[in-house]
Amino acid sequence: MPRKEFPGDPRRANVVPYTAASSNDGSLYYIVAFVSSMAALFSKMKWIAWIALYSSMFSAFSDRQSATGSSNSSSRVSTITLALTSLLMTYLPELLAVYSLVRGSTSGAPGAPVKTSAV
Repeated sequence: MPRKEFPGDPRRANVVPYTAASSNDGSLYYIVAFVSSMAALFSKMKWIAWIALYSSMFSAFSDRQSATGSSNSSSRVSTITLALTSLLMTYLPELLAVYSLVRGSTSGAPGAPVKTSAV
């Protein structure tokens, strides 16, 4: 006995089969951003800090939101903050050297007192 086709029958031949979505959701970039941020903080290498910032931004921009609208955006924001902090900490010695030159310190040390003339 042949099967009778119904309009809503999911067993029809023209129904497109389910395929899973690609896993390109930025989770790899999230892990790379976190690890490279910590590596930049400990090693003080500027290029690692730039990689951390780039991958954290890419992770945040390629993040998918679920159907309910909730996302793990707080972890993405904390990764961006960690990347910015690692970038700041790697450039901090140069910033302090420029600041001491602007203030007029002759010793070059960041915490050295500024020489003033008594009037």
